[in-house]
Amino acid sequence: METAIRLDEEQGRLIAQQELGRYRLIVVSNREPYIHQAGRGASGETICLKPAGGLVSALDPLMRCLGGTWIAWGSGNRDLDFVDKKGKLRVPPEAPSYELKRVWLEKDEVEGYYYGYANRALWPLCHILVERTRFRRAYWRNYQRANQLFARAILDELADYGSKPAVVWLQDYHLALCPKLVKEHRPSAIVSLFWHIPWPSYDVIRVCPQRKEIMEGLLGCDLLGFQTEAFVRNFLESVKTELSATVNFKEKTVIQGDHVTRVRAFPISIDYDWFDSLARSQETVKLMGRIISRYNLSGLKLGVGADRLDYTKGLIERLKGLDLFFARYPEYQGKFTFLQIAAPSRSKIRAYQRLRREVDQSVNYINEKYARNDWIPIRHIGVKLDQEDLAAYYRLADLGIVSSLHDGMNLVAKEYVACQLEGKGVLVLSELAGVFTQMKGCLPVNPFDTDGFAETIKLALEMPEKERIVRMRRLRRMVREHNIYKWMADIFTEIGHDLKA
Repeated sequence: METAIRLDEEQGRLIAQQELGRYRLIVVSNREPYIHQAGRGASGETICLKPAGGLVSALDPLMRCLGGTWIAWGSGNRDLDFVDKKGKLRVPPEAPSYELKRVWLEKDEVEGYYYGYANRALWPLCHILVERTRFRRAYWRNYQRANQLFARAILDELADYGSKPAVVWLQDYHLALCPKLVKEHRPSAIVSLFWHIPWPSYDVIRVCPQRKEIMEGLLGCDLLGFQTEAFVRNFLESVKTELSATVNFKEKTVIQGDHVTRVRAFPISIDYDWFDSLARSQETVKLMGRIISRYNLSGLKLGVGADRLDYTKGLIERLKGLDLFFARYPEYQGKFTFLQIAAPSRSKIRAYQRLRREVDQSVNYINEKYARNDWIPIRHIGVKLDQEDLAAYYRLADLGIVSSLHDGMNLVAKEYVACQLEGKGVLVLSELAGVFTQMKGCLPVNPFDTDGFAETIKLALEMPEKERIVRMRRLRRMVREHNIYKWMADIFTEIGHDLKA
């Protein structure tokens, strides 16, 4: 069996630097790496926030090393106060090493582009929740407008570079039209985009009225990345069915005229060493003790789920499985507690407001049904926790559940594994998550199979210690070797194919 070469942060950045050579790097994303926000309280002092999340955590060190420009929507209410006439500032504040260029969107553009087309149309469609999609013409017009604004910001930046060659690396489904817009005006630029969410089969994507425009936009890329080989195949099938283009499934290329788009799978990951070190820290050990005391967990078996409050994460299905588990196996009442962390998400969208009510109601129902004395079956933590705090919950838990109905990847599964220092926890993982094919050693579950879900929870809790250790050791080795820096290095090595052509 082939063994992956484990890369650390410095090695990953070195590979990126070698592959880029003399090319300048422009990263483009909806979310910005630094946000200027008015602080709370009477003083209203401005604070500079660094958003949590794997993308920012991975790319900020790369940009610090390589320099270049990061283009993103200026979402902070004080962002405008800190930029020059071109909408730029040097970041990070404590040691400026690259430029952040902010794109300004009007309120109606944000509503239509971000909350509308991106998250009411593309997001549910790509997660095969067709009944939740809302394709409105106003959403599409604002999505087009926002992509044009991002493309203009990119082209202005390329113009500032003059004759210097550049690599434009776009992130995710918010910016699907940008590659074509940029390539039409600057064909010499190397353009790549990584699509972080699933790309469904053609039978699903055909529901999208603007599917041709989305695919044509993406085919402006020289390199287009997806999370899994299945998503790559789905995209190529969609293009073959919908567009007049030459698709080579063996080479994984699409040819339109004299332009070639290479389509590849790059499974995203986490900074394993960072999570491992978090789990080992004295602060984490102290927090574990406080969690046990706060929720009265001493002597109990513990499970954990850590999710954004999103209908794709299978939270209701998970709660149904837990309900049946406690009903079918009453011997675990008073002996097992599940800690459900559900960070609020997209709270302006009604579907997410309804989901929050449903989760609250389901948790209350289960707790009222089974709680006794000072034992509560489910502890619902409905706030966003920092990764430093999550590490304590991950390390504590005998059982980690990821029950996605569909996911591009799902990094919670990898975070849980990285924090399992004792190696005795069991990962119960949805077969429908993108990460599933990588996680050999998990216990598979179909979130729609409530009976099977309950049985899998019991199997995990009763698994012999030796088997748990063997399974977790295998999982930890995979996540350690296929970390975020390998993901980054693989992409830049592939981009290097164009730079050397």
